Amino acid sequence: MKNAKGNILITGIIIILIVLILGGVSFGIYKFFSMSKQVVNSKEFENTFETGNSEISANETTNNNQNDLNVNDVGPIIQEPNNNAIPSETIAARYYYSQLDSYGKMIYDKLKQNKEQLITGTYVFEFGTSFNTLLNTEKGDKTLYTAFQSAWNAFSYDECDLFYIDIKKMNLINETRTLGGITTYYISIGPGDNKNYLQDNFQTRESIEKAQNYINNIIKNIIKQTQNDNRVNKIKKVHDWLIDAIEYDTSGTNANKYNIYGAMHDRKAVCEGYARSFKYIMEKVGVPCVLVPGTAENSQGKIEAHAWNYVQIDDKWYAVDVTWDDPVITGGETITDNEKYKFFLKGSEEFFKDHTPSGEISENSMIFTLPTLSITNYENY
Repeated sequence: MKNAKGNILITGIIIILIVLILGGVSFGIYKFFSMSKQVVNSKEFENTFETGNSEISANETTNNNQNDLNVNDVGPIIQEPNNNAIPSETIAARYYYSQLDSYGKMIYDKLKQNKEQLITGTYVFEFGTSFNTLLNTEKGDKTLYTAFQSAWNAFSYDECDLFYIDIKKMNLINETRTLGGITTYYISIGPGDNKNYLQDNFQTRESIEKAQNYINNIIKNIIKQTQNDNRVNKIKKVHDWLIDAIEYDTSGTNANKYNIYGAMHDRKAVCEGYARSFKYIMEKVGVPCVLVPGTAENSQGKIEAHAWNYVQIDDKWYAVDVTWDDPVITGGETITDNEKYKFFLKGSEEFFKDHTPSGEISENSMIFTLPTLSITNYENY
C-alpha cells in the first residue's frame, strides 16, 4: 500500500515536471517567433529646387540651334529600343558615397548591387542581423536611421536616373526577436505597408523600361556626337543641347519636372531636372561631375533653393548652372552668348556672389562636403 502511494506521488511529480518543461519550451518558442516590427519612413527627399530662371518675364523660351549637338539629331533612336548599353562610371560617379560612414556604405552598396531590382517597386533589401551590434548600443537606432537617410541621399545624388522611385514610399524596417531576454534586430528596406515605392506615373515595369530605353538611346547619340571631343567641348555641347532642348517648367503640374525623364522626354523641367540631366550625361561621356544643392539669389533678389553642377577640368572644379543659362524670355528674342554662358565654368569668386552651396541635402542626414571650386573662371572655351 505504501509502495502504491509512493508510486502515485512520483508519477504525479513527473507529470508536473513534464508540464512545466513543455510550458517553458512553448513559451520560449513563442517568445522567439513573436516578432515586433518597427517601420520607419524615410524623410521625404525634398524636391525644393523650384527656383525660377534668372530672367523670368513670360512662359516662353527660345531655342538657339547654333551649337554642334543638334537637338533633333540627339532624339531617341526608335529602331533600337532594347539597347541599354551605357559606359562605365567616371571617377566622380560615387562622389557622395565616399563620404558615408561604414553603416551608410553598407546600405548604399546593397542598393547599388541590387539597383536593377528597384524597377519592381516591391523588392526588399535584406540586411539580416548586420546592424544588430549597433542597435544594441545607446542611440543605435538613431545612428542607423541617419545612416539610412544619408545613404539614400548619396545614392540618389550619385545615381541620377532614379526618376521612377518615390522615396516617401520606401521604409527602413526593424524586426526584433527576443529569446531569453536577448533581443536580435533584423533590418530591411522595402515598401513596408505601401503597395510599392514607385512614382504614381511609373507603376509598371513596362513603363519604366520604355522610359529607360528612350533615355539610353538619347545618351547613345550624345556619346556618338561627342566621342572625338576634348573634355571642355563635351561640357559645352551638352550644356548647349540642354538649353536648346528643355523649356523651364512654370506650370507646377508636371510630375517629372524634377527628373531626367521630364527633361529629356517631356523637354520640361525645373532646376533639379536640368542639373540631374547634366550630371547624368556628363558621367556617360566621361566627364567628372557632381550634383550640387544649395540656394541662389535670383534677379528679383529672392533667395530660393536651387541646384547646379560642378565639373572637373585639369584637376580643378568649375561651376555650371544650366538652368540660369537658359532664361525665359519674351517676344521671340534670342539668347545672347553673354546670357548663355553667364554661369558656365565659373570659379568661386564670381559664382558665389549669388550661389551658396550646401552639403545639407535633407534633415536627419549627415552634412556632405562639396568640391572646392577654382577661385577663377575657366576662360578657354
